[in-house]
Amino acid sequence: MDGQRFAGICDRAANSILLGQTQGRGRMDRYHQADGSACKLLLVYPLCRHVQQRLREAQPPRFSEAAAEADWA
Repeated sequence: MDGQRFAGICDRAANSILLGQTQGRGRMDRYHQADGSACKLLLVYPLCRHVQQRLREAQPPRFSEAAAEADWA
């Protein structure tokens, strides 16, 4: 969300969690020369209870080398 244009009152009222702010790099910033003019606020909304506990206990997905090569396209 663009913090310069929007206050995010509705998002915060809906119990969204502010994670932080982006560096302001656009998708065309190939040379890593961010000028910080496009900084956005990053808000997330938990879809279930005890999100932090569930994320800590979650097992990462397991990928096999053969499956990765077969599904490359």
